[in-house]
Amino acid sequence: MAAPRDEGGLSRRLAELRAMVFGPRGRAAFARAVGVSPSTYNYYEKGRPAPADILARAAEVTGADLAWLMTGRGTPFPEGPPKAGDIGLSHPAQDILERFSPGGAASPEAAAARAALRSLLARMDKTLPAEKPAWEPHPCAPTPDSIPVVGRTAAGILASWEEWFGGHEDPGMLERLIRQVEGKAGRRREADLKAADPQAEADQPRDRSAMLTQLSAPTPEGVVEFLDVPGLGRPEPGTFALRVDGDSMAPRILDGDLVVSRRSAAPAAGRTAIVKVRDRIGVTVKLWRPEGDRVHLIPINEAYQQALHLRTDIAWACRVLCVVRL
Repeated sequence: MAAPRDEGGLSRRLAELRAMVFGPRGRAAFARAVGVSPSTYNYYEKGRPAPADILARAAEVTGADLAWLMTGRGTPFPEGPPKAGDIGLSHPAQDILERFSPGGAASPEAAAARAALRSLLARMDKTLPAEKPAWEPHPCAPTPDSIPVVGRTAAGILASWEEWFGGHEDPGMLERLIRQVEGKAGRRREADLKAADPQAEADQPRDRSAMLTQLSAPTPEGVVEFLDVPGLGRPEPGTFALRVDGDSMAPRILDGDLVVSRRSAAPAAGRTAIVKVRDRIGVTVKLWRPEGDRVHLIPINEAYQQALHLRTDIAWACRVLCVVRL
């Protein structure tokens, strides 16, 4: 399926559909629903042509007409509000649909909301079979070898803190949380350990199993997720993990992967690193290439451009030890 040519109109319709179904503040939720990171989806609303599979998922998630989304012809919801029980939902899903979807005389907004809820419930019925859930309840707690997941890291474009948040959030929160976990009943999910860089493949342990534990309540430090990676042995003090948000390091590191590092692991030329740039939101994951008093931060995904920073602009950087994929 070819992408439509009216890219500006497509971006406007995508934004209109997102606002109609997920609300004016629902950009991040809509991005997750269609299977991309919020930072990647943001480009689609700003004019970058969205791939055909993203458009198809957007129509599926919202119940909108795909032809309208791609061409602008017709209306987003030509059939009006959907009727209950006509898409083969399970009984629990139908109960949720009737309890939480709007009823009565249907406005376009109400029709959109009901269609979106029905579509999401149908996808849940297909992807989360009751006989083998992705997450399994487990009476567990972090061990001394567990690696805390302390936040997210952008594999996209760093933005100015002042421009986007204006002081409404605390830029030092991540650093303080890392320092807190440097000294050292939930759910568990199996994962796979991968090399952060091809040249390090031979150094990786034979045991590449990993387990992500999600606690039912946060620790006193505010951590709710921990990684257990037996192949790494006992982690050194200060080892932590971050969840990747974005696709600039694809296909080596994907959106949603976890990267493991520690502040004492110095970045190496040509290797993947977690980098904190002064006066920028959070941290980023890129290839580290120093050159004199400057540092190149290089993405793998050719859709992104590399960035050049003065060494004095780098608050701190550490090498990625491994990647964990769920």
